[in-house]
Amino acid sequence: MYSTEVKRAPIGVVRKPHGIKGGLKVTLYSIDLESLRDLEQLFVKTGSDWKQLTLVSSQGYDDFAILNFKEIVDRTEAEAFRDLEIFTLREDLPELNDDEFYIDDLIDCDVVNEQNENLGKVTEIINPGAHDVLLVSDGSTETLVPLVDEWVLSIDIAARLIQVNSAEEL
Repeated sequence: MYSTEVKRAPIGVVRKPHGIKGGLKVTLYSIDLESLRDLEQLFVKTGSDWKQLTLVSSQGYDDFAILNFKEIVDRTEAEAFRDLEIFTLREDLPELNDDEFYIDDLIDCDVVNEQNENLGKVTEIINPGAHDVLLVSDGSTETLVPLVDEWVLSIDIAARLIQVNSAEEL
C-alpha cells in the first residue's frame, strides 16, 4: 500500500463530495480526527501522479469526517476525488503504543490458523462498511477474514504474523 518513491500510508478513503464548496466526505482508517488535524501534508494518487493537498478544515461525525482542502474549491472538483484513498507521509503519523498498529501494517503479514498452518499473506484490506476485512492469498486461493475479535485471535506486527480461527470456520 506504500508508494515506491516515499513511504506514504493511507489514512482514509473519499466516499463522495460534501456541500458546494468542495468538501469531501471521508471514511478514516486507523487515525482519529485530532491526529488528522496535526498532519501537514496529505496526498491522493491520481493515475500515476501524486497530488498534494493542504487541509483547511475538518469536522467529524459518527463514522466519517468532512474534510476541506485549499486545492478543492467546488463540488465539481471534489467529484474527481470520489473513491480515492487519502495518504500521508508515514513519518508524520503519530507514534503508537506497543499493542496498537496502523491498518496498512497488516499488508504482507503471514496468516496462520490455530494449528499454525499457513493460510497465506494479507494482500489487501477491504472496508465494505461495518468493519475491515483482510484479503488473504496463498497464491492460488483467496480468503476473506473479518478483522474482528471473533475471527482474529492475535496480531504480532513485529513478527509480521496474524493468527485466525481455523480455516474450516472461514
